[in-house]
Amino acid sequence: MTSLQAIQQQMLQAVLAENAHIPSIIRDNGIADARSRLEIYRHGYRIRLRDALKTEFTGLGSMAGRRFKTMLDKYIGAHPSEHYNIRWYGAGLAAFLDYAHPWRDQPQLADMARLDWAISVAFDAADETGASVADLSAVPPDAWPALQFSLQRNLHVLDCRCNADAFRRAADHGKPRPRLRRFALARQIMVWRKDTTVHYRRLDEDEWQVLGAAIRGESFTTLCACLAGYHDEATAMPRMVALLQGWLAAGLIRGWTIAEA
Repeated sequence: MTSLQAIQQQMLQAVLAENAHIPSIIRDNGIADARSRLEIYRHGYRIRLRDALKTEFTGLGSMAGRRFKTMLDKYIGAHPSEHYNIRWYGAGLAAFLDYAHPWRDQPQLADMARLDWAISVAFDAADETGASVADLSAVPPDAWPALQFSLQRNLHVLDCRCNADAFRRAADHGKPRPRLRRFALARQIMVWRKDTTVHYRRLDEDEWQVLGAAIRGESFTTLCACLAGYHDEATAMPRMVALLQGWLAAGLIRGWTIAEA
């Protein structure tokens, strides 16, 4: 290890630890003693981590209110950064809220953190070109039963037990936070990106069943069977057409394959 690397390691350990030995390279300078100078680095490091989390988790900030700073400080204390890029530091926050007291007793907070993180990850995802209505129209009619859709890789579907999307939307538009609503059964929120804009919306139950089947690579025949449980014969196919048109307009479908018989 070079002398520079040794110095960097000493500083890293001193900044991360609460009561670490003060490295000899930090000295009194006539203005502040060595411990005070080290505390400046420790404090600044944690401020940068907290600011990065505030940027990523705006919906959680809206939901948590005055508790937000304490929550982030506890996470920072329990989870030192393990990645050279601060952008990924918040990856474990939702899991932390799942188990850490007292937030584990408020599952809506972890749900909110998962939605915020999915939005952040979708924004950074690789660009993908969506298919068009004209592209899909070229599929021969006799091939449709075996059609399997390939969906955008930046698509995320989350189970939420509260109106987390409303909190995020309020934060995005600078509006007052809404009243918390808890659901007896989890509802699904879809997150994806089209061009440079990230979108999110709640899924109706029938759409989630069809979309989930498409994500699993099921055939178009199976997708139609999923709708049959929610609609009669006269309305099932128009609903399927509407779903496909909506997915194409949103850029969710990037391609398809025809399953072999």
